[in-house]
Amino acid sequence: MPKTNHTQFALIALLVTGILTGLYQQLLAPNFNQPRVTGHGNPATLTQHYLNWKAAYERNNGAEVLTLALGFSRAFSDEATPASGNAQLNLLNGNLNVTIQGLAQGKTYAFWLVGGNSITKPDSVQKKIGTFSSTGEQTTFTAQLEREALQNFAINRVTITPAEQATASPAILVGTPGFFQRLYYADALWSSVGVGQLAQAPQPLQPFSFLLPKPAFAATTMDLMKVMGDQVAIGRDLFMNETFKGNGRTCTTCHRLDNNHTIDPKYIAKLPANDPLFVAETNPDLKELENSKLLRQFGLVLANVDGFNRPGVFRGVQHTLALATSITPESDKEGKFILNALGWAGDGAPGDGSLRLFAAGAVMQHMPKTLKRVANVDFRLPNDVELDALEAYMLSLGRVQDFDLDKMYFSSPVVQRGRELMHSKDQGTAQCKGCHFNGSANSFTTFQNGNRDTGVENMPENPARLTWQPMPVDGGLGKNERKNCGWDKKQTCYGNGEFNVTTLIEAADTAPFFHNNSVNTIEEAVAYYNSNAFRDSPGANPIDPALIPPRTVCDRCTHLESTQVVSVALFLRTINAMENMRSSYEMVKQVKQLDLVSGREILSLAMADIEDAIEVLEGGQIIANPEALKLLRQTLLTEQSALEQILTSSRNSLLDDAYQTKLQAYNSLLTTPPPPKPVS
Repeated sequence: MPKTNHTQFALIALLVTGILTGLYQQLLAPNFNQPRVTGHGNPATLTQHYLNWKAAYERNNGAEVLTLALGFSRAFSDEATPASGNAQLNLLNGNLNVTIQGLAQGKTYAFWLVGGNSITKPDSVQKKIGTFSSTGEQTTFTAQLEREALQNFAINRVTITPAEQATASPAILVGTPGFFQRLYYADALWSSVGVGQLAQAPQPLQPFSFLLPKPAFAATTMDLMKVMGDQVAIGRDLFMNETFKGNGRTCTTCHRLDNNHTIDPKYIAKLPANDPLFVAETNPDLKELENSKLLRQFGLVLANVDGFNRPGVFRGVQHTLALATSITPESDKEGKFILNALGWAGDGAPGDGSLRLFAAGAVMQHMPKTLKRVANVDFRLPNDVELDALEAYMLSLGRVQDFDLDKMYFSSPVVQRGRELMHSKDQGTAQCKGCHFNGSANSFTTFQNGNRDTGVENMPENPARLTWQPMPVDGGLGKNERKNCGWDKKQTCYGNGEFNVTTLIEAADTAPFFHNNSVNTIEEAVAYYNSNAFRDSPGANPIDPALIPPRTVCDRCTHLESTQVVSVALFLRTINAMENMRSSYEMVKQVKQLDLVSGREILSLAMADIEDAIEVLEGGQIIANPEALKLLRQTLLTEQSALEQILTSSRNSLLDDAYQTKLQAYNSLLTTPPPPKPVS
């Protein structure tokens, strides 16, 4: 390790402290006499996800090496590129290593560091580090950063541009630090000067730590739970109310808080004609922003995932629950470096593929005033403070972890049989466990989120396509053109046919199902895996005599009888209801700390979760747990009484009663494990 100058470290620490303190004052100005309203967002959930991420990051040498994924960004790039890569900065010695795949060969490029705190005006603080030429499928660039030349510079993002370009944007590739990275390095900076609740013994900063991304969120005492709570609350407010000077839409236009952070045709049918969701029907400049038939009848929105120069595809609106448990990609996808698996194909985020920049892409796609989509004219892009808060809010939603299905036994024999059929990889079962371990979106073998081609886009007579025949075929992951898409294998699409594996725990009350909303019920979704479309798909590992050696058995083909489909569906309905009850309980805990006005909104959302639990438990017509339904209806009546109280004490007393009833309902779905079978 090179010799270090501790006087320099102290000066750097003081400088960083000054920068951070100024930024924190923006967020700490309001008077927080009561906890910030976080709604479905849970600071404790976010904190646990951060601690899990931190442990993994340090195992991968994150303390010494800052790694940024690189990708195309609609926000910073003039045209799409299939290239992707990553940049690694060694904080000990200043070594920079960049690896990129897919750049046009024979051309020369420049690598830039961009500072500042703005996503839209990066050029005022920028440093061109060097140039390099693309020589093959994989290009590398290395440089030694000079400490003296970069004093007072803090990385906001990095960009790759044509070498002849005089500024860091527009960029071919972009990489930006995420919320957890910024928080992690803030921890390191505060610890280095012995400040705050997280601080240990003072440690010297790394020689190049002054380049670390600066957060705009931490309290000066670095109280982690307060940081998380403030960020979740700010992010929620942005999610609900910020239009980004666009067409009037907000994030909740499509991700409704009272509808599992999504929308569906039934919900859409209840909205007034002037709802911002229907802006394409009322604003001539946005006529092609959506297809009204597909939006109103099927809940499908237009997504230009392959670039605005190619036909858009129509996809359902994914919920944003439990994202932190399901966005770690299984591996590099199509040779791309992807930071987070997002969207229906897992590559939905622009730029570095992060949840952070997913929000920027959503603004450009869904919120412009015109389809020219000119930044600062048709919309404004979120700044870094907003991106951090939005990312924090989305990561705080839903569960901390997946169920442990091996240790769960259900009181209904039908539900228990559904668990056995679903949570298995054996022939003769539903074989869901391989892709949905413990009902999650993660693989049994990698414990990460993967993509699969299960043939959904090849189902015949897609209802949406019957309604609007020009509907393009959705090619899924990637942008490569194919001519053999669709049921007849004659359509053009872009992508390799793979779509992202989604969680099953929240599935039952987020119908319709699959990326194209092509089936109505959870029973139909389970039965799909009996279909020819699935059996012929790569995801089924079908019979293939051309392989060496030939595959003579369809490895993942299933044939569930109708009664077995019912069992699996009732199991999925049950675990969904259990998650609804957990979510409702967490919000009621929040309500008890709030005044009557603030608490009323959150209690209404908690009650909506109980209504969802009732809906999914009785939605399959067969009622496997009538006692749970009775108790949940009693819970709703008690919480309705609590909602009408004029004293917080009486409200909270009723909420305590409702909690006990809710707990009884939850426990009634479970039973103790059966005794072991005697050894013969």
